[in-house]
Amino acid sequence: MEGFRCASCGNTLSVPVRLVELPEGLHWSLLDHHHVNPPLLDPGTYVIDEAGYGHDQVVGTFVLSPGDVRGTRFVHDLVHTGCWSLVGWNPCVACEGCGALVASRTDDCGVAQETRFYPAMVVREPYDDGPDRATDPFALIADWDSPAPDTRRHAWVPKPTRPRPELIATRWGGRGVKAHLFRDDPPA
Repeated sequence: MEGFRCASCGNTLSVPVRLVELPEGLHWSLLDHHHVNPPLLDPGTYVIDEAGYGHDQVVGTFVLSPGDVRGTRFVHDLVHTGCWSLVGWNPCVACEGCGALVASRTDDCGVAQETRFYPAMVVREPYDDGPDRATDPFALIADWDSPAPDTRRHAWVPKPTRPRPELIATRWGGRGVKAHLFRDDPPA
């Protein structure tokens, strides 16, 4: 396990992550032009991309899932948008501690989400504090609170709702029956 820190001030920029091989990318059917796309990498992992990236063709960027990044903020004046969101060609993510530009973020239509740390701006260091997330079966329990990514092919399909067995209609012709039957709030 390793972690990333800001090279300027030492601020922690990521949770503990482990190095994996660069995936080929998500299948085209999982990428949409109308919803936020899933991340390229699984939580708790990162890759080193040796190919040139961005307008400056930076080599050796560290690619992480956006959910694994901590201690950063967007610099809104530097954000470039594509169809409807961030394109990631230039650094637009700054360290919260000192304001140094440390990364770029991508989550535009048709591409997977990713955050890329620039190697000159961050320090990669071993992380030996606590059990390894890869061997701990309960390490990602907090992620269960988040809904699964939407992998449906067509955006017009209605979202699934959970059934409400505690609601019983006694008068179908009564006022407001539909409003009570089709609610999606938590049971009392």
